Amino acid sequence: MPENLELIKSDSNLRKRLLLGSILLSLLVISIFCYVGYTLLLEMEKDMERQSFEEQYIDVKQLLEPLFAQHTASDDLTLVPHDLSILADKILLIEFSGQEIYRDTRLAPQTFLQPLQQTGFFEEGDGQYYVHSDILPEYNQPLTVIWQSSDMDKVSEHVISRLSVAAFLTFWLSVWSALLMSAFIAKRFESANRSLEKLALVDNLTRLYNRNALLSGLDLKDAKGALMFLDLDRFRDINDALGHDMGDKLLQAFSVRLRHITGEDDQLYRYRSDEFIVWIPDIDPDDVMGRAFTLLYECREPLSIGKSAFEIGCSIGVACVPEHGHLPETVVQNAETAMLRAKRMRLGIQVYNERLAYNSTVEVTLRSQLRSALHQNQFELYYQPKVSLATGQLSGVEAIVRWNHPEQGVLPPGHFIDLIEQSGIVHAFTRYTVESAVNQISLWQSQGNALPVAVNLSAYNLMDNAFIPFVENLLAESGIPPALLEFELTESATMVDIAVSKRMIRAFNQLGIKTSIDDFGTGMSSFAYLRELDVHTIKLDRAFIVDMVTNHKDARIVEAMISLCHSLGINVVAEGIEQQEQVTLLRTMRCDTGQGYFFGKPAQSHAIDALLSSKALMPVVSAN
Repeated sequence: MPENLELIKSDSNLRKRLLLGSILLSLLVISIFCYVGYTLLLEMEKDMERQSFEEQYIDVKQLLEPLFAQHTASDDLTLVPHDLSILADKILLIEFSGQEIYRDTRLAPQTFLQPLQQTGFFEEGDGQYYVHSDILPEYNQPLTVIWQSSDMDKVSEHVISRLSVAAFLTFWLSVWSALLMSAFIAKRFESANRSLEKLALVDNLTRLYNRNALLSGLDLKDAKGALMFLDLDRFRDINDALGHDMGDKLLQAFSVRLRHITGEDDQLYRYRSDEFIVWIPDIDPDDVMGRAFTLLYECREPLSIGKSAFEIGCSIGVACVPEHGHLPETVVQNAETAMLRAKRMRLGIQVYNERLAYNSTVEVTLRSQLRSALHQNQFELYYQPKVSLATGQLSGVEAIVRWNHPEQGVLPPGHFIDLIEQSGIVHAFTRYTVESAVNQISLWQSQGNALPVAVNLSAYNLMDNAFIPFVENLLAESGIPPALLEFELTESATMVDIAVSKRMIRAFNQLGIKTSIDDFGTGMSSFAYLRELDVHTIKLDRAFIVDMVTNHKDARIVEAMISLCHSLGINVVAEGIEQQEQVTLLRTMRCDTGQGYFFGKPAQSHAIDALLSSKALMPVVSAN
């Protein structure tokens, strides 16, 4: 499973984190609440006390009005405590017109409280006081009253005790709520976690375990068994022709079949797209191939989807444990390497071996070196003779590319042509080979030898709109007769898009370039060439030539194809000739041209020069 995907198997840590977070949050809320509440309550206490003192001031003023009315400037005003009995427990000092008319006994005679012209709370020593001073308009004299304010420490204790009770209740309510919430969230998370795990490890389409489950859950450390890598054949054709919906249904049907034909202990995975993996534990090494062939044959049975039946097979690569590795990544990679060879060679089944690993490594290395090899002119044309069977004379050559690799030596086309077609240099490579062939034609022509040269094209070249102008300019610059240049096309190249093939062959014919069909007879649509494509030559595949001397059916097929082509004005080249008996039989069938090791292997141009100068047919020796 990828590192960025972690599935929590236990919710204990989650519960702890939720509880701790809730407690800390509740403590923070309580602290803020206590601070704000304490401040507000103190302010409210002071406001209420201020209001009470102001009301008392009015009462004091009303109480003293009769006394003020009888007062003269020379009289001394004196109040006794009983005159203020209703207020005496709060009032400490009363002053009128600068004369102290009342002093509470709690105050010492010489105690002085701040200037008596300021209204509001004030502190003096350890005491808290409130003063109200006002000018009486009737007498134009100030009246000042000072009260003993409540002790703030006692008020604070009262407030804090009430807030503590509220905070305690709030705290336990928060903890209880956190426990309930954590249990609820953990339950929901556990449910979501199971769904996430299912999504992460199970393929949504086929309901098989997926690649994540394979790489993270398959433990091969001490295991023994076989891992089989299955890739469906021709699945892309069905997907492209009938749509992705039908492709998905096909994959679902195939996965159901795999469940039925595999054992209870076998583990199935959909690796990606149309690739599946079967892990068979504890299987005897001698039984591996038997199981693989059983899978291969069972998978070839038609799959019914609705009213349609699809015959779809698969290619299987096999890697054994522990012989081919003990890490899932390594074993899967080795099985895939074996599968790719089985698919490429149409073997059905391939067991991994060290040679495959070497070839795979070499292939990756060669792929990375293609572009630099083209720039450094490491590709060289070799030429294989074509001989007129009627006269025994050299009638042309086929250009075959070799790669003069600095480390691997001279490599034949089978090692790199597929890599080139899969890379981004296929057009540049074809232009390079065509230009090299034209230069060689021009050189031979300057030496008095008008020898036709055939160059192989791929389906990618037929799709290249710039290829015809390139060839036209090349012919104009070289000055060679266009008939000396021939393009060979395979069935797979021409049948990709028959309309495009017809257009390109028509353009070649207009330029005067000859065209031929290579490996004729190997495909189901071979005879469609004769009707649809205006070609000059067909080349009979060597599969018909190898056994034609001993196999009368092959001989009759070859004879029939030669006769049919001649009736249509098409020349015939027989490939793969290796025996004199084959030459003799082909002559009796009036085959036009022969090609094969009997006449010569692909060789460098100087070997062809020697053959041309000798005016005789001799085997051409080349380095393969």
